[in-house]
Amino acid sequence: MADLQHEPVAAMTSAGKNRILVVDDDEVTRTYLQHLLAKHDYEVTITAGFEAVKTAMHNERFALVLMDLVFIDCDYDGFDILDYVRSVNSDCGVVIMTSFPGTDSAVQALRIKASDYLTKPVKQSDLIATVQKVLSEAVPLPVPDTHLSEDRNLFLSSREMDVLKMLYKGLSYTEISELLGCGESTARTYGKRVYKKLGVKSRSEAVYEALQLKLIKR
Repeated sequence: MADLQHEPVAAMTSAGKNRILVVDDDEVTRTYLQHLLAKHDYEVTITAGFEAVKTAMHNERFALVLMDLVFIDCDYDGFDILDYVRSVNSDCGVVIMTSFPGTDSAVQALRIKASDYLTKPVKQSDLIATVQKVLSEAVPLPVPDTHLSEDRNLFLSSREMDVLKMLYKGLSYTEISELLGCGESTARTYGKRVYKKLGVKSRSEAVYEALQLKLIKR
């Protein structure tokens, strides 16, 4: 059992039917889930954030990712991680954990990307039953809603694509933040990430590159 908040994974290993990646920024929750899953003979790697997820999925192939949707004081959210998971392993099961299963974000995650969900606080019986159900389903999961350039090296998450399209339409970051339901600083962070991935420094350059790469249409 590894905690990638502190230690990297050494080498790429083969896929394991019982290998699970836990993603949550709360240390108590990570430790609790790790303990419950390990008791049922699952191989568990725990991570606290996006960079640790990237490291883990670069080095191992997981059968299931168990993750939270909300990450406090971060410039990313659970949807960004979901997009990334799907981009590197479309067959991986994804179970989201949420304190508000009836919210739009939870419903959206289920409709588009997640295999199932668990309500926090997570009960042991619900956790094991859900994990067993998802792992028993052999049907490949949906291809992620990601956007790649022709050279396959450019990855834009769904949220970044939303921001790119709004920039193309001429919306301000204030307007973008209102439409996304996030703070203006978060919207600007998405914009900066789009610029970085496109290799540009301005809105006009971003729009030009996006049109050339056919990420957006006139």
